[in-house]
Amino acid sequence: DFSGWWFGDQVGGSQVWARCVSDSMAPPRVGWRVPWDSQRAEQGLLLVDSAGAKSSSAAAAPRTSAPPPPPTRSNPPSSAPPSNSGASGQGAASSANLQARVKRATASVEKLEVAAKAAVASCKSASADTDVEALRRMKQDIEKQQSALQEGQKALTQDITEARKGGVSATSSVTELSRLSPRLRNLQNQLNTEGNKLRNFMSKAEGAVSEKKKAENEAAQKAAEERDSKELQESLPATQEVVTLSEESVDAVHALAAPLIAEPPDESSDLLRQAMDEVETAATEAQEKITDARKRINEALQKARKFAPETRKLALGEFTGLQQKLTEAQKKLNPLKQFRKDFHARVAARKQLSELAEQLAAAELELEKATMMSSAAEQGQMSEEEIQSVEKVVRPARNSIDSAIRTLDQKLGAADGAMKEELTVMKDKAAGFKKSVESVVSVLRKQRDSLGTREMLRTAGENIDVAEQALTKCTEAEMPFLKGIEILPAEESSKAIKDSETASSKAESAVNTAKNFIKTKLAETKKYGKELAASVTEELNAHQQRLDAVSKKLTTFKKETSERKASALLAEVHESVTTAESAVKRMTEAAEVFFAEDLDSVSEDRLKQAKENTSAVEKEASEAVNEARKVFNAKRSGRGQENSDAMNKLHHRINAANGDLSKAKRAAASGDKLIKGKEIVAEHDKLVTEIEEEVKQAERKVKPGAEEAALGIESAKPSDEDIEQIGTALDTAQKTLKASLRVIEATSGGGPASLKAALSKLAERCKAVQKTIGEILGLTKEQRERVMTEAFLREGKAKSADVEAALEKVNEAELPFLKGLEVLPLEEATNATKASEAAAVELQSLISSARTFIAAKNLEIKHYGEVVSKPAIEEFGKMTERINAVASKLAQFRDDTKSRKKTAMMQEAGEKMTNVEAEVAKLTEAVEPFSKEGGDEAEVRSEEETERLVEQLKATQAAIEDTKNFIGARQKDVQGNADHVATIKALNKRMQDASATVSKHRKVASVFEAKYAAKRALAEANQKIVDMEEQLKKAEDAAAPIVADGCERFLVAESALTLAQAWREHMLAKELTHEALFAEVAGGASDGIPKDAFVEHLAWLPEALGREECAFSEARRAAIFAHADADGDGKVSLEEFKALFLQRFVCVKEVSVTEGLQVAKSKTVAKIESGETLETFHGVQTEEATGMKRIECTIASSGKAGFVTLESNSGTTFLEKISPFSIFCKELTATVGACSKEMHKSYRFFQQKLGELGNMGKDPAVAAAKSDIAKLKPKAGKAQGALQKLKDQIEDGKKEFPAKARKERNAHIEARERREAEALIAPATAKVEALEAALASVEEAAKAVTSLSTKEEVLAFDTPIAISAEVERLSAAVTKAAAESKEVISAQQGQLPKVVKGPMMEAKRELMKLSAKSEQFRKKSKGVVDAVKAKGKQIVDARAPELSDAMRAEMRQKGLTVDSLFMELVAPGDEKISHEAFARRAEGLVGAACKAEHIALVAQHIEAGGIGRRKFQAFLQKYYKVVKSIALTNDIVISNAKSIRKLEEGELVELLEGPKTNEKLGLTRIRGKSLADGAEGWISLQGNQGTPFLEEIDKPFYVCTAESKLTTGFDQQAEADLVRALKPDEVLEFVEGPRKRVYEPALRVKGKATSDGAIGWFTARDKTGAVFAEADNKYYKCTASVAMTDDQDIKTCKVVKKLAVDEIFIVEEGPTEDSGLQRVRGKCIADGQAGWVTIKGNAGTVYAEESSKHYCVLQPMPLTKMMPSAKPGETVRQLERGEAIQALENPRKETAPAETRVKVRAAADGVTGWVSLTKEVRRWTPQYKCKSKAPLHPALAVEGGDATREIASGETVECLEGPVEDGKVLRMKARAQKDGVVGWVTIRDGEGARLFDNVEGPRA
Repeated sequence: DFSGWWFGDQVGGSQVWARCVSDSMAPPRVGWRVPWDSQRAEQGLLLVDSAGAKSSSAAAAPRTSAPPPPPTRSNPPSSAPPSNSGASGQGAASSANLQARVKRATASVEKLEVAAKAAVASCKSASADTDVEALRRMKQDIEKQQSALQEGQKALTQDITEARKGGVSATSSVTELSRLSPRLRNLQNQLNTEGNKLRNFMSKAEGAVSEKKKAENEAAQKAAEERDSKELQESLPATQEVVTLSEESVDAVHALAAPLIAEPPDESSDLLRQAMDEVETAATEAQEKITDARKRINEALQKARKFAPETRKLALGEFTGLQQKLTEAQKKLNPLKQFRKDFHARVAARKQLSELAEQLAAAELELEKATMMSSAAEQGQMSEEEIQSVEKVVRPARNSIDSAIRTLDQKLGAADGAMKEELTVMKDKAAGFKKSVESVVSVLRKQRDSLGTREMLRTAGENIDVAEQALTKCTEAEMPFLKGIEILPAEESSKAIKDSETASSKAESAVNTAKNFIKTKLAETKKYGKELAASVTEELNAHQQRLDAVSKKLTTFKKETSERKASALLAEVHESVTTAESAVKRMTEAAEVFFAEDLDSVSEDRLKQAKENTSAVEKEASEAVNEARKVFNAKRSGRGQENSDAMNKLHHRINAANGDLSKAKRAAASGDKLIKGKEIVAEHDKLVTEIEEEVKQAERKVKPGAEEAALGIESAKPSDEDIEQIGTALDTAQKTLKASLRVIEATSGGGPASLKAALSKLAERCKAVQKTIGEILGLTKEQRERVMTEAFLREGKAKSADVEAALEKVNEAELPFLKGLEVLPLEEATNATKASEAAAVELQSLISSARTFIAAKNLEIKHYGEVVSKPAIEEFGKMTERINAVASKLAQFRDDTKSRKKTAMMQEAGEKMTNVEAEVAKLTEAVEPFSKEGGDEAEVRSEEETERLVEQLKATQAAIEDTKNFIGARQKDVQGNADHVATIKALNKRMQDASATVSKHRKVASVFEAKYAAKRALAEANQKIVDMEEQLKKAEDAAAPIVADGCERFLVAESALTLAQAWREHMLAKELTHEALFAEVAGGASDGIPKDAFVEHLAWLPEALGREECAFSEARRAAIFAHADADGDGKVSLEEFKALFLQRFVCVKEVSVTEGLQVAKSKTVAKIESGETLETFHGVQTEEATGMKRIECTIASSGKAGFVTLESNSGTTFLEKISPFSIFCKELTATVGACSKEMHKSYRFFQQKLGELGNMGKDPAVAAAKSDIAKLKPKAGKAQGALQKLKDQIEDGKKEFPAKARKERNAHIEARERREAEALIAPATAKVEALEAALASVEEAAKAVTSLSTKEEVLAFDTPIAISAEVERLSAAVTKAAAESKEVISAQQGQLPKVVKGPMMEAKRELMKLSAKSEQFRKKSKGVVDAVKAKGKQIVDARAPELSDAMRAEMRQKGLTVDSLFMELVAPGDEKISHEAFARRAEGLVGAACKAEHIALVAQHIEAGGIGRRKFQAFLQKYYKVVKSIALTNDIVISNAKSIRKLEEGELVELLEGPKTNEKLGLTRIRGKSLADGAEGWISLQGNQGTPFLEEIDKPFYVCTAESKLTTGFDQQAEADLVRALKPDEVLEFVEGPRKRVYEPALRVKGKATSDGAIGWFTARDKTGAVFAEADNKYYKCTASVAMTDDQDIKTCKVVKKLAVDEIFIVEEGPTEDSGLQRVRGKCIADGQAGWVTIKGNAGTVYAEESSKHYCVLQPMPLTKMMPSAKPGETVRQLERGEAIQALENPRKETAPAETRVKVRAAADGVTGWVSLTKEVRRWTPQYKCKSKAPLHPALAVEGGDATREIASGETVECLEGPVEDGKVLRMKARAQKDGVVGWVTIRDGEGARLFDNVEGPRA
C-alpha cells in the first residue's frame, strides 16, 4: 500500500525524498520517514509547514482556533477545524493540540446530552391519551436528536483515530476520548426507548381516530342507502309499467301484420287497405310509447347515479335492463313502421324462403342417407363399392346445400328486419347441413386413405419379401466359402465370387427399391389424419426394421465378398507386408535396450552391442518395408479403386510397421548419441587427466616442497629451461581445455541425466585446471615473461632468417632469365618459371608464418611488464621491417615471373600446335589405305591397320582438344600485348585447318572406330576381372594371419614378450647380461640355442623362476622357438636371442628424456614429440618418489638415450608399446585399402564402358560387346562383395585380438583358478549327474509311450494307465533329487569369491548352469509326465468322441434320455456312476475296438472318483456356438455336400456325431442339430487355414433371479398354458433354443365402464393374441325416442318407461318380428329396468341399433390411467368378466419388442417348458460366492449334524448338487474351492436372507 503523503523536488518529479503514512487532508507536520523507505520516522528530522506560515519546532504550542460550532448534521460536533488552519494535522502530533481536541469533543458530547435529555424529558409526559399531533412533534424531536448523536459518534471516532496517530504520548487523550463513546451510546439507547414508546402511542391513537371516523361514515352511508332505496322502490314500478306497455304495443303491431304476410289478401280489396292503415296507426302509437318510456328511463338513470353505492348498483341494473327491453322492442317495431311500402317485397321473400326451405329439406334427406351409409366406417374398413355408393349420394346433397347457402348470402345482403332474421336462421341451418356433409366427406376421405394405405403396406411388404429372397440368394452364393475351405481353388473361387457379386447386386437393387418406396410413403403419411398417419407410420417403421436387418446383412455380405476377393488378389501383398512386419519386429527387438526408461543404467558394452545388432537388421527392415510398399503400390495402381478396404488395412499395416521402424531408429539414434557422449567423456577425461598431470608437474617445479615451505621459502627457483617448457606446455593445455569445454557444452544438450552429470563434472575439472594454470602463471610471471620473451625473440629471429634465406632461393631461381637471352628454349623457360613460382610460394609461406608469429607474440608480450615488453616490441618492429622489405621484393619478382610465364606459354602454345599438325599428318597417313578402297574391301583391313587408325584418331583428337583448351586459356593473357594477340590469331587459323582435316578423316574412321572400341572395351573388361581377382587374392593373403590363422602368430609373439619379461626380471635379480643368460640357456653352446635345449629350458623355467605365467604348452613352446629363430636355421643366435628383448614404443604425448631415473635429480637430454619411435632392451622401472613408471630407451631418429616416463602416477600415458600386431594391422590396412581402391576403379570401369557403348549406336559388334561386359559386371560385383566380407572379417579379428592376447597373458592364472574351480563344483556335478541318471529312468519308463509317434500307434497302446503311474512314481524321485542337488549347489555358491571374470566366474556360471540343469531335469521329468499324460489325452480325445457317439447312438436307438441312462448306470443309493460301471457299459457298446485302459482313461477324464450327473450330461451332450457364419450341409464330404441353410453367428448347435477329420483337406467336421429350428447336418469346426467357425461351450444353464413363468409351448404365454411358476434361485437346464418370439401388436382401448362410469385404458387383445374384451352386438343404442313396454304384444302391452336418444340397453331376448315390427327384450344399463323395445317400426323407422362402441370383458383385467401397458400408471379398478365398457376412442395398436425364449428343464422337479430370457432369467454357473460366513454340513438336513467347517465371507464354492428346498431353506451340495471340502450349505435361509450369490455368467 503506497497511500499517504510524499515529499519530493516537484509534483510529478523523478525524485522522492520522504514519505508520511497519513490520510489527513493537509500534509502532516511530523511523522516523515527520511529516506522514504526508512523503517521508522525519526522525530524532528523533517518538519512540514504550510506555505507562508512561520516555521515552528516539534514542541511548539498548537495554533489556537475558534470554538467548535454547535452540533448539527452539516457540522458534526467533533469535526476538524477548516483545513487552511492546519489544526487537524497539528492536533495529531502535539499533546496541547490533543488536549484541545479532547476539550472540544467533551463539550460537544455535553451539548448533545443536554439536548437529548431535554427531548427524553418531554417524552416522559406522553401517554396513550396524548393528542396525535403532540405525539408527532415529540417523535420528530427524538429523530432529530438521534441523527445528531450519530453525527457526533462519527466525529468522535475520527478524533480517536487522529489521536492514536500521536503514539504513546497520546494514550491519555485517546483514553479520554474513548470514555465519551459510552455516554453517546447511552443517550442513543434512551432516545431509542422513548422513540419506540412514542411509536406505540401514535399507533394506538391513530387507530382510535380511524375507527371513529369509520363508524361515522358507515352510519351516514346506511342512512343514504335507506333513503335512496325508498326512492327507487317508489319510481321503479311506474317505469317498468311504461316499458311493458311499449312492448305490448309492439306485439300488437306484429299481431296485426302477421296474418297479412302469411296469407296476403287481394291487393285491390278494401280489407287490405284498412288492415294496412291499422298496422301503420298502431306502429306510430307504439313508437310514441317507446320514445316516452326511453325518456323516463333516462331521467331515472340520472337520478340513480346519485344514489348510495348499493342502491345505485341495483338501480342502474334495473334501468339498464329496461333500456335493453326497449331496444329489442324498437328493433322489432322498425320493419313495421313502413309496412305498406315493404309489403310486396315481404310477400316475394316469403315465397323464396319457402322454396329454399324445401331445397334444404331434400338435401337433409340425402345427407341423412349418406350418414347412415357411412356409419359402416365405425365397424371397420369400408369396401371400394361402399365408398362409391356413399359418394353418389353425398355429392348431390353437397351441391344443393352449397347452392342454397350462396342464395341465402345474396338475400341477406338486401334483407332487413324480420326477413333478415328468417334468412339468418335458415343460413345457420344450411351451415349445419354443410358441416354434416363435410363430416361424411371426411369419413369417406379417411376410408379411402385407409384403403390406399392397405395396398401401399402390402406393396411395401412384397418389396421387402423380394429383398429377403435376394438376400437368401446371396447366402446360397457364398456357400462355397462357408464349408470350411478358406482358400478355394482359383476357378471355384472365381465362380463363387462372381455369383456372390451378382447376387449382391440384385439384393442391393431390391433393398434400394424397398427403401425408396418406404421413404416416399413415410413422407406421404403427413397428409393422412393423425390416427391413420400414426398407424401407417408404425407399420412402415416395422417394415423399415425388417429392411434394415436385410440391409445390415447385405452390407456384411458385401464386405465379406470384398475381403474374399481381396484375399485372392492380394496374397502377394499380404506376404510382403508380413515379411516387413517380421523384419521390423526383429529391428524393434534389437533396439529394445534403447527403449529402457533408465538408459543410464545400461552398460556401454551392451549399448554398443545393441547398436551393432540394430545396424545389422536396420537395412534389412528398411528394405523389407520399402519392398512391401513397392508391391502394395504396384497392386494399387493396377487395381484402381477395387478392394479399397483391404488395401487400406494393408496400407495401415505398412504405415504401422514403418512407424515402429522409425521409433526403433529414433531410439537407436538416441542410444548412439549416448554412446558417443560416453566416448567423448572418456576421451576428454583422458585429455584432462593428462593436462592435470602436466599441471601438477609444473606446479611441483614452481611451488616449494614441504621442506622448503617449512623453511619459509615461498616459491621455488625453476630454471629458465623449465620455465620455457612450463609456459609452452601450459599454453597448449589452455587451448586444449578451451576446446574440450566447447565440445562438452555442445554434447550436454539433450543427453541422459547421468551423461549430463559426467559432462558437468568434467567441465568443472577443466575450470579447476584452468584456475590452477592461472595460479602457476601468476607465480612465475616475471621469470616466465622474461624467458618467454627471449624464446619468442629467438624464434622470431630464426623465422626472419628463414625468410631472407628463402629470398636468396628466389634470386637463384630468377638467374636463367637474367643471362641476356630474351627468349629461352621452351623447356628451360618452363623449368625456370616453375622454380620461380615454387620459390615464391615458399617465400610467401615463410613471410606469412613470420608475420603471424610476430603479430601473435607481439600481442602476448604487450601484456607483460614494460621492462620486458618494450625492448622486445622494438626488436619485433625491426624484424617486421626486414620482412616487409622482403615482401616488397617478392611482389616485384612475382610480376616479373608472371610476364615471363606468359611468354613461355605462348611458346608452348606454338609447339603444341606444331604437335597437332604432326598428329594430323600421321592421321592422314593412317587413313589413306582406307579412303582409297571400297567399303567392302575396307572392312576386311587388317586388325593392326584398324587399331593404328583408331588409336591415331584418338591421339589426334586428344592433341586438338588439349591445344584448343590451352590456346583458349591464353586468350586472357594476351590482352595489351600486340605480339601475343597476333600469335594467338595465327594459332587459331592453324587450328581451324587441322580441325577441318580431322573432320574429313573422321568420316572414314568412324566406320571402324565403334567396332574397335567395343572389342577393346571387352578385352579391358576381361583384364579388369583378372586384376580384381588378383587384388582380392593379394588382400586375402595379406589378411591370412588374422582371418585364416586366427592371429596365432601374434599370440605367439605375446607369449614371447611374457617370456622376455620373466627373463628380464631374472637378469635384474641375478645381475646377468644378455650374453650370460644366452649362455645359460644354450648350455654353453656358442653357435646358438638348438630347439631341444630352448624348449627344454622353457619347460622347467616356471618352476625354476617361480613364474607360472611362463607355463606354456608344448606346442606354444615350439612356436616361441620358431618365432625366435628368425632366419629359420634351427638355432637361436645371440642376435636373435637379444631380439626377443627388444621393445619398441611410440610417443603419444610430448615428453622429456632425462639422464637418470629420478626426474627431479636429472637433466633433460631431449624432448620427444608425439609420433616419434623409441627402442629399448630394458624393462619398466618405477620411480619411488613419484610412483611414475619409466623406461630406459633410445630415440630411433636421433640415437639419443635416456629415461622416459611411460605412465604418470595419475595414469597419463606418454608412450604406447608398438606390438607386432599393431604394425601388422597398419600394413594390412594400407594393403587392403590399396586393393580396395584398385577394385573400385575396376568396378567403375564397367559402369563407364557400358555407358560409352550405349551411346555408340546399334552396331551388332557393339551390342555383343556390351552384352558380354554386362555379363562380366556381376563377377566384378561379387569380387567387391568378397573384399567387403574380408574387411568385416579383418575388423572382427582386430576386435577379438585384445581378448585373445589378454587370455594368453593370463593363461597361467586361469589354469590355477580352473583347478580350484573344478574342485569347488565337483560335489554339485556329482549330484546333477545322479539326477540325470534318475531322469534317464523316467525317460526309459516313459519311452514305451513317448516313442509313439503316430495316432495309430498311440491308439494301439494297451496300458497307458500303468505306464503313467510308474512314470509319476519315478518322476517324484527326480523331483526329490533335484531339490537335493539345489541344496548342494547353493552351498557351493556360498563359497565362491566375488569375481567378475576368470575360472571362478566360469565356476559360478557352471554352478548356475548346474542349477539350471537341475531345474531343467526336474522340468524335463515333469515334461515326460506331461508327455505321457498328453498321450493319454490323445487317447481320450480320440476315444471320448467314439464312446459318447456310441452312447448317443444307443440312446437314440432305445429312446433313452441322458437322465434315464444315468439312472441305469448309477448304483442304487449312489450319486455317481462308478468307473467300473461306465467301463462295462462302454465295453458292451464298442467291444474290443477300444482297450480297457482307454475306457478307464476316458472315465477318469470325465470325473475322478466317479461320474456325477452334470459331468455325465456334459460328456454326452456337446454344444457349440457359431462364431462365424457357416453352411449346414447334408453330407460330410465337401464335394458331395449340398447346403441346407446358413448358420448365423450366435446360434447354438448340439453335437450328434463326430468330430471327424479329413486329413487331405485339413477339415474337422461334426454332424449337429441347430437348436434354433432343429435342422440337422454337417458343419466344419474350422477352416483349412485355421479360421474357427464353431466354438465348443459348456451346456447352458439358467437361474431365475425373480419369479418367472414356465409355459407349455413356444408361442403360449397365457395363464392356461402355464406349467408352473419358477421360483427365485431355481436352476434351469437348457433343452432347446434360443429362438426369437415376435409378437403381433396388442390393442389398447380407452373406455368408460357402463356400471360406474370409471374411465381408463383396457387391453382388448394382448401381444400373444389373447382376447380380453371384444365388441358385443348385444348392446343397442337408441337413435330415436321409444317406449319400453312390459309385454311383447304391442296391442296389450303397457309402457314401462320412455327411452331417450343415445340411451343404452342390453338385449336379453330377440329380436322378434310381428306385423312388420322388430322387437327385443332388453335391460337398461342406467337403471336396470327391463322390457320390450321396438328397434324398427313397421314403416322402416329405426329406433335402436347395435352399438359398435361397447365391449364385453372376457377376462378379468385392470383398467389403468395410462395407455402403454409397459407403464400403465395407476390402476383405476379391476374389470370383471362379463362387464360392459364403452369405447371412448378408437383402438390403438401397441408394438411389443421381440423376446428370446428357450426350452428348459427345471433342476428341482424335471418339468420342461419355455421361458423368456429377461433380466429375471440369466446364465448360471456352478460357482457361488459367500456373502456372509456360513457353516458347511455333511448332510442336507441342518438339524442333528455338526458343521464340517465354516465358509468365510468372500470364499467361492462349486455347486455339485441342487439347489434344493429344505422347508423354507434353499440348500446345495458344494465343494469349497479353497481346500476341496464337500458338504451342504444354505443359499437362502428361512427368513429370505441370502448367504451365497451365484457368480454371474455371460448374459443369455
